[in-house]
Amino acid sequence: MLIFKAKVVRGEGRGKKIGYPTINLDPVNFNMDYGVYLVGVVIGGKKHKGLLHFGRKKTFGKGLSAEAHLVDFNLEVCPENVIIKVVKKIRNVKKFKDVEELKKQIGEDIKTSSEFGI
Repeated sequence: MLIFKAKVVRGEGRGKKIGYPTINLDPVNFNMDYGVYLVGVVIGGKKHKGLLHFGRKKTFGKGLSAEAHLVDFNLEVCPENVIIKVVKKIRNVKKFKDVEELKKQIGEDIKTSSEFGI
């Protein structure tokens, strides 16, 4: 299992706007392939289920990003740092035709996270 510390950075707020808020992370310590991963995110000593997107934001034509959506926790205030525990890569990064298709895929990814018991 890959475990590393990541610095939280300010994002554009797009995840929140589409109904899947994320913690945006500085990808400097990410020594892994691009993709979507099942992860545990440790905040203040507590582990939370999450999905991590690491790679280019192809749907939005944006550059490299690392962002985690917490499946079981909604942050009011973002911490400065988090610990990421990578459980499993579930898919590659891909371009969706529109935001609705992306939202549908995120919903499917969340279902996958519950199947793996993270």
